[in-house]
Amino acid sequence: MIAAAAQLVPVLDGEDTKAQGEGWRRHRNERFANLPADERQKLQAAHRIAMQDPAIKAAHDKLRQAHKEFRDAMRAAMLKADPTIQPILDKMPKGNRDED
Repeated sequence: MIAAAAQLVPVLDGEDTKAQGEGWRRHRNERFANLPADERQKLQAAHRIAMQDPAIKAAHDKLRQAHKEFRDAMRAAMLKADPTIQPILDKMPKGNRDED
């Protein structure tokens, strides 16, 4: 179930696009560009309903937490590898990281 959520949530969840960045949005849009509007709407409607399922909500929360833990660990490992990048990382936009 978590694997299915991991595949569907990033694809259909418009709420998280700010946290994912422009590249992610472009990829999602390219992936569904060949679908007719009615089929895209059907997928989005099914996604909204599925996201109300408590098991899916829990899996989504786990996914977001794992993503945050990965980002935090990656940042720490990068700083360990080269502490001089701290000023560069400080320039990076924070986005919605606290909400992930």
